[in-house]
Amino acid sequence: MEEMNYFEVEQTKKTRRYIIRSNGPIEFEKYKYYWNDTLLESKRSLNLCEYRISWMIDSKELDETYNADGVKMKSLFYYCHFAQSCMGLECRIDSRLLVPPIFLTVFVTIFWLFKRMLWRDMKRTERIQRENRTAENPATIERIELEAPPSYNSVFSKVPPSYESVTLGKVT
Repeated sequence: MEEMNYFEVEQTKKTRRYIIRSNGPIEFEKYKYYWNDTLLESKRSLNLCEYRISWMIDSKELDETYNADGVKMKSLFYYCHFAQSCMGLECRIDSRLLVPPIFLTVFVTIFWLFKRMLWRDMKRTERIQRENRTAENPATIERIELEAPPSYNSVFSKVPPSYESVTLGKVT
């Protein structure tokens, strides 16, 4: 197993100094961190990220880290994949990559709804035209004989017609 101890601690009267012993990257979780852009491997990456060490934000130990030559470490470098962006000491999925699929989905949905609306209108127009053609063609029209409506007097008179006039068809 690899030796995971990358630092030496040098104690003075006032402070502690953490000295890096490793020339290679420090692996932590799934990232490889490089100190002060010293390794060529970190320069080859297209998505190189730099994390500047700040005495106000970071731990005191990180701020008091030096290389073997005694130069204070000012930055940590790491790289992310093409679909990720730098955020602190980690890589996050780049939200800009989600925009094209969302717009494509919206466009396809609008196109589908528009097509469905046109399809419905075409079917309605065909049905109306078919109904108009059958109404214009006299051969297809069925003739229905309607009975004449009853007379006004028989409907609205207060005295009903006699049985005899109804049976003889003399209701007026």
